[in-house]
Amino acid sequence: MPPIYINTDNDNPKEKLFVAKLAGDKAAEMEKKMKEIVIKMIEKDPTFTTNKIKDPKGYSLRFVVSKFKSEGRETSCTIAGEILQYPKLTYMKGGPGTAMVSLGFSGSATATGSSAAIDCVEAVTESLVKKSLPAMREHMAKSR
Repeated sequence: MPPIYINTDNDNPKEKLFVAKLAGDKAAEMEKKMKEIVIKMIEKDPTFTTNKIKDPKGYSLRFVVSKFKSEGRETSCTIAGEILQYPKLTYMKGGPGTAMVSLGFSGSATATGSSAAIDCVEAVTESLVKKSLPAMREHMAKSR
């Protein structure tokens, strides 16, 4: 059985997977960090891959910074996550659409220091990826 594909393409501005608008001037750096963490965590599990494969079937993990507060050297953040089926499904009347595999889930953290915003996003993203792996495995087993 081929590995479960995890889409990490964040290039389409209309369908971004990693969104950190609330972080202002740190948004691009935080979005890049979320993508890096997803790839790093997926590479640790041979059941999954982020490498391009023929006829990929799997999921997109969408992470959105839903709360962000930075004061002095302390930053707190909350990230909302979704597991979306990949590739998009084609519906009779509406054309391609995204099917959500799980109800939304989230995590929060607080970090202190000069890189607190990145540390906060890194910790939460790592936690959310770990939470999502069993759900994706279970869903894929049912849908194959």
